[in-house]
Amino acid sequence: MLSLNQDTIICTVPVRKMSAAPLFQDEPEMPQEDGNLPYEEEIYKDSSTFLKGTQSLNPHNDYCQHFVDTGHRPQNFIRDVGLADRFEEYPKLRELIRLKDELIAKSNSPPMYLQADIEAFDIRELTPKFDVILLEPPLEEYYRETGITANEKCWTWDDCLRKWGYRRCEDICWIKTNKNNPGKTKTLDPKAVFQRTKEHCLMGIKGTVKRSTDGDFIHANVDIDLIITEEPEIGNIEKPVEIFHIIEHFCLGRRRLHLFGRDSTIRPGWLTVGPTLTNSNYNAETYASYFSAPNSYLTGCTEEIERLRPKSPPPKSKSDRGGGAPRGGGRGGTSAGRGRERNRSNFRGERGGFRGGRGGAHRGGFPPR
Repeated sequence: MLSLNQDTIICTVPVRKMSAAPLFQDEPEMPQEDGNLPYEEEIYKDSSTFLKGTQSLNPHNDYCQHFVDTGHRPQNFIRDVGLADRFEEYPKLRELIRLKDELIAKSNSPPMYLQADIEAFDIRELTPKFDVILLEPPLEEYYRETGITANEKCWTWDDCLRKWGYRRCEDICWIKTNKNNPGKTKTLDPKAVFQRTKEHCLMGIKGTVKRSTDGDFIHANVDIDLIITEEPEIGNIEKPVEIFHIIEHFCLGRRRLHLFGRDSTIRPGWLTVGPTLTNSNYNAETYASYFSAPNSYLTGCTEEIERLRPKSPPPKSKSDRGGGAPRGGGRGGTSAGRGRERNRSNFRGERGGFRGGRGGAHRGGFPPR
């Protein structure tokens, strides 16, 4: 489950040099020593020689000082941030992304959307259960309606995740650039010192999903946990479309729900629900028919994708760490390493073992709450 909220990024502020003066007019001035010290000629004054490089004490690659002088945020100078350029120097990952995008496009269900007031609508009426939920609440509206003051203590998204039964496992950060309008900044919050230049998407998992054992449901480490795009204009609430790519690459479940969606966020493979949608085409029976076949709620995986995708190293057994086996015992036999685990009566084995199976009480397929 994913949810968006704002945070801050620290930038330096200019500090002016103070010069000393006599306290009284008739006080004799002390003789000044020769100021031609080696470092005096190298005092850094501005960023006019930004990025030229130097061996002196002048930090000509100080991105924070450059932000103070010009308004260009430091993240403006990060290279290869787009989807097309990010893995240009990593052909293996580039090929993996291409293959996954082709498979996702082929397995996507037609887009469905439902105009509904989520505050009054019972989400549990939606069927079937969902594999992934993207929650994009209108935080500004909540802020105005509740009358929360700037210094008032209130709930956090961690509290919400725990309340809903999720454990927080990842933090996807959207870093906003201002290449198009470097001098134009948003109004600061009351008593604020720093500008808000990033937002966080918190990801929570419900159940016992593990990347080392559940490769049929999640593919970890395919994407990075950063999104770097231009900040939208004031009043524009659109989020980067890349968040959908990250979700689809990570979770192989096809039952995807987007709450508080808009007309601009309707896309194949997703059920979009929100109060600002201008139309509806959702039909519960039709939507359920897309996942009626066994395991049809999964996108599947090809042999080439499985070969290319990053994997977690296999866990070490006690015998590998030097423990568990008696002194003098050999490495072979069923009593060492994984062989011992596979002979246990409660070894997970086939789907539906001790962890409840896909869509069971402990994993995946949970109704939205």
